[in-house]
Amino acid sequence: MGKTLKRLLMSFIVILLLLGGALWWFLLYIAPDEPLDMSYAPIDVKEKALDMVKKMKLELVLTESDINHLIKMNMKDELAISRPESTHQEIAKAIHLDGANFDLEENRLIAQMNITYKNKIPARLDAVYSLDWESPNIILKPQSLSVKAIQLPLSMLETIVIPLDLPAQDVVTVRDVQFENNQIKIRFKLQIQLKL
Repeated sequence: MGKTLKRLLMSFIVILLLLGGALWWFLLYIAPDEPLDMSYAPIDVKEKALDMVKKMKLELVLTESDINHLIKMNMKDELAISRPESTHQEIAKAIHLDGANFDLEENRLIAQMNITYKNKIPARLDAVYSLDWESPNIILKPQSLSVKAIQLPLSMLETIVIPLDLPAQDVVTVRDVQFENNQIKIRFKLQIQLKL
């Protein structure tokens, strides 16, 4: 009876060690690879567009850096409105957004987000959004979400609307929007009204 109890106890200890090792490996696997933050520089798209019109250029180029700043600015504003009592970026119940980086690949936006689950478990989320233009906004529609190679349900993501504060329609109208690698080009048509 004593040997059986010892074997059972040893088996239990080995199973606990294996489970602990697997959990430790999993936490290391999902941990962020690099530090990211939510800092941004305010971008005044309207001012950039008016400056472009003054120079008689009918094309506004938003760089990947501009898009990063616009999305982070929009996310902070949206989170502040939806959760005014929150002092941090809480994107879902028990999930805190620590930082993000966005890359433009033609009509897709690749998002890398560092999160913390329940203030204890850091992880990196990778999301892919399709880019669409619905005047006067850039619309980000979720296409995929994963933690490293582990796919997550798309229902965890929402469509993101990035409003572009463009000049009034009586000055310029958007003729065409092109999503390219590392930039978005917005082409305008000048609206000149002559008063007689």
